Amino acid sequence: MASVPDQAALLDVSDLRVEFKTRRGTAMVLNGVDFRLDAGETLCVVGESGCGKSMTALALLRLIPSPPGRIAGGRVSFQGEDLAQASEARMREVRGNRISMIFQEPMTSLNPVFSVGEQIAETLRLHAGLDTRAARD
Repeated sequence: MASVPDQAALLDVSDLRVEFKTRRGTAMVLNGVDFRLDAGETLCVVGESGCGKSMTALALLRLIPSPPGRIAGGRVSFQGEDLAQASEARMREVRGNRISMIFQEPMTSLNPVFSVGEQIAETLRLHAGLDTRAARD
């Protein structure tokens, strides 16, 4: 049986480290986060409050408040491009167009009157210029 060539991951996070400067020194809030997500896969990040779920998501999009926070090391590769090293101008192109995040604030994130699919389709219509049918597909 022929082997399937290894394709680049959609998202490949390797040794991601995030730190914050505090009055007491530097606090490492993420230390060595690793995961790979291929096209068509779903990843669920679960854990106790304060374990780094939101910080990981914020780091992927480089939305960590700086200062006092910063990505201290590692690689965030999206379709082969290292977003941890991308310019802020490039990140503005990526955010909302290539990668999006739904924040936890329940009153401002999703509207319970509409399905999640309808709300995602609306985002695609507004940001990607898709018509209603294409956005739903």
